[in-house]
Amino acid sequence: MFQAIVIGNLGADAQMHNSQGSEFISFRVAHTDRWKDTNGDVKERTTWVDVTMNGRPAVFEFLKRGTAVAVIGSVSLRVYSSPRDRMMKAGAQVAARSIELLGGARDAVPSRLYDGNGVQHDVQKFYHTDVASAQLFTPSGQAYQTDANGWVAPLQVEQQAGDAANAGGDAGQSQEPDKPQGYDGF
Repeated sequence: MFQAIVIGNLGADAQMHNSQGSEFISFRVAHTDRWKDTNGDVKERTTWVDVTMNGRPAVFEFLKRGTAVAVIGSVSLRVYSSPRDRMMKAGAQVAARSIELLGGARDAVPSRLYDGNGVQHDVQKFYHTDVASAQLFTPSGQAYQTDANGWVAPLQVEQQAGDAANAGGDAGQSQEPDKPQGYDGF
């Protein structure tokens, strides 16, 4: 059995599938190698790897296009005929045992957020922080919500706009922030 560690970025959002009553996810990871040739010109080559994993991993909702991941699993090679150019091609597939989010500039949640008093809170891997049940902000004003256990999720733009519209109501009435869409942990 071949074992591999694939490090790269998702080419598209991960998809959930169901086959004969068993759930599994699939996605593609792109890894780009860059080097200089003998003339000093920068060259690059991108390798795509198809990944599947049985079940629904805890990180599934964060497996979005552009997310940097490390995938560990068993490798298999496949040969297929490309319908586009009718040529035989080969590709790698990984049956993942684990998926780790690596973070980066395209993360759904930044690595540093601030509360209403300007206190900085560091967001750890898998979007967890030390403050629970709070609304946090980036310096540019983007809002995020933490649940009772400190898990962080972004508030959607339309929710923030709705909060701003609702804030114009009764001045003595406090407004509860909306919860992020698709997150039932609150």
